[in-house]
Amino acid sequence: MMSNRPNILLIYTDQQRYDTIAALGNPNIDTPNLDRLVTEGVAFTQATTPSPVCMPARWSLHSGQWTSTHKCYSNHHPGQIPQDNMPRMLKHAGYRTGLIGKNHSFVTSEDFDLYQQHPHSRHPTASQKRNDWLNTIGREKYPRLRKEAVPGGVQGDPQRASTDEAIDFMRASSGRPFFLWLSYLHPHTPYEISEPYFSRYINADLPDPHCEPDESYWDKKPFRQRFHRANNDAIIRFDQEDTRIMRAVYYGMISMIDAEVGRLLDFLEARQLREKTLIVFTSDHGDYQGDHSMYTKSPAMYDCLVRVPFIASWPGNVDTDRRDSRFASHIDLLPTFASAANTATPTQAEGIDLMPFLRDDGQGGPIRDAAYSEYGIPGLAYTQEEAEQEGLQAGDFNNPNGDPISWEGNPVTLRGRIRMIRTNRWKYVQESGGQNELYDLKNDPHELDNLSGQPSYRPIETELSARLKIWKKEVATRAGASVRRPSSSIRETPKNVYENETRNL
Repeated sequence: MMSNRPNILLIYTDQQRYDTIAALGNPNIDTPNLDRLVTEGVAFTQATTPSPVCMPARWSLHSGQWTSTHKCYSNHHPGQIPQDNMPRMLKHAGYRTGLIGKNHSFVTSEDFDLYQQHPHSRHPTASQKRNDWLNTIGREKYPRLRKEAVPGGVQGDPQRASTDEAIDFMRASSGRPFFLWLSYLHPHTPYEISEPYFSRYINADLPDPHCEPDESYWDKKPFRQRFHRANNDAIIRFDQEDTRIMRAVYYGMISMIDAEVGRLLDFLEARQLREKTLIVFTSDHGDYQGDHSMYTKSPAMYDCLVRVPFIASWPGNVDTDRRDSRFASHIDLLPTFASAANTATPTQAEGIDLMPFLRDDGQGGPIRDAAYSEYGIPGLAYTQEEAEQEGLQAGDFNNPNGDPISWEGNPVTLRGRIRMIRTNRWKYVQESGGQNELYDLKNDPHELDNLSGQPSYRPIETELSARLKIWKKEVATRAGASVRRPSSSIRETPKNVYENETRNL
């Protein structure tokens, strides 16, 4: 029988791919505590983020809305702040609410009883050793990838401080249910980790990235991806050895987070709170990790970016040791937490309550007919000819106004909405004014060969395009939800955002 009003612990990593948990099929990584969560809950193996970059994804998490509704289009384009949000909803329902770690969304300190974006280390000597090295050697010698262990050990890592703060928060919440958004920065760039995690995979035989065999495959890809790849090569100069080290360090960062999850589970079990706590583990989006010859994130809808780990565990109240291939999304967490807390879901929410799906042994109906995701600002995508006419060249770090062509915040990468519909077999990505994409995930699981435009696949492309059109219309119909005010707490970055990007908003 379901317990009343559980504690809710949302463990949220940054930029963690879906395929980085041993229990979910990766034999090359060590994640015993995430494996515990999988055994003690339901893992949605086809879960997707509403957007493949940080800020839009986090806005969707807390609003329960698609990006077309809240209009936070990119990390440089905040939207219209919704009337309600996840912590505020739970705070009004009597929960003690806390944020520990990275925010990068529209929620503010007013929505939390504890608001701690930069937890203080309990080990100042180790923390100082770490910071001294980073400031004098690490950032200059290794700007995006630290190719040696960061001094100070795990005691000096800010993620350890976040866990310490989280345990204190949970301990102080006795007698009142809590909601804690524990937002770790790992494994986001810069890729860096201390021992023993730096050495854990450094000599391991990890799989190589999945890349297009030759340029003929890239000729069928959208121009923005080709531009972004060239920009990657200029800004993130990773050769084959750098990529090998990056993948090893990335795995090490995840294994450290796994150990921190273990500390949280041990605390809850020792305090006899485990069966009183609904835990969700997920990440805002994924990471290329060299796939498609690209790095970090955006501007595409490949599975390495849009699929995310998504585990829900509440012993005695949800199914255990079950892998669920239905299409869950981050926008579903707001109504799910409302249901678990026995409070009303805000009318703005567009997500689906997952509680029935967590207790049906996987035998119920679909959550939704397909997975969806969005990115980019309104307007038509740049063509190569238009970019050349305006002097926008990847890697030359200059545009006609003298501003640098940045890695992500440039008009070619951002302009033009891209929207994805993904079924178990097919993925269709529609680019406004640009090159669409169609992938056969059964025969091409790494999405290397774009089939869009080929006559033999036209019926499939037409069907998926029609379904995406219906979804867009449904979202547009619901997008009249009231808003509180334009965002003022998050500003655009003028040096990285050009007139070309904002003229079509």
